[in-house]
Order: sequence, then C-alpha cells, then structure tokens
Amino acid sequence: MTIVSFGIGMTYALEAADKLAAEGISAEVIDLRTLRPIDYDTVIASVAKTNRCVTVEEGWPVGSIGNHLSATIMERAFDYLDAPVINLTGKDVPMPYAANLEKHALVTTAEVIEAVKKVTYR
Repeated sequence: MTIVSFGIGMTYALEAADKLAAEGISAEVIDLRTLRPIDYDTVIASVAKTNRCVTVEEGWPVGSIGNHLSATIMERAFDYLDAPVINLTGKDVPMPYAANLEKHALVTTAEVIEAVKKVTYR
C-alpha cells in the first residue's frame, strides 16, 4: 500500500500508517517534499511494488496534486494497479474560519484509514 502526501497531509498519512500497521496493513508513505519537480520515479516504483495508492492533501479536490498523480500513475503504472487510486482532499467547500467548522472541511486520519481499507479490500 502506497500513501503519497506532502506538507501537513503527511501528519495524517503517517498517523494512518502507524494505526494501519497495528492492524496488519503495511503502508509505504512517500513525502513528495516538492511539487515541482515531482519525484514521479519514486511514486511509480512504490506503486509497482505495492499495487495500490492513496493520495492525501488538504487542498480542494478540483485541480489537486492527487488528481495529477492519479493520471500519471494510470499512464505509467496502470498494469501494476490492483485497485483504483483514491485521492483524499479537503472538502469542496469554502474554507471556514471557525475552528469547529474547519475540522469538518479538512482531511482526517480516520478518512485516510478508511481509504486505505477501501483499496486493500478490508
């Protein structure tokens, strides 16, 4: 299982990987570190090894880096995929100012775990 993220999304990706390991699901977590250039070779090599991928970011779903990575993975590593790539993003709403509403608009560790279980069919 490959989880690809960057920035604050790494917090959720790493927390999810730890919790998933306790359940017997091994995840490689890739921190992109830069978005231009993107280290495509590392992502493709990981997907070729694990056969599954979830991307995690706090941005909006339209025009997200995860969408770009999904397209690249499907172009360069389609034959390795055993499940569709899932892109986790913030919700498609204007970012709320109130802290209690902001929590509902952003990605959570639980959502990452749910996505990983979906692509691993567990």
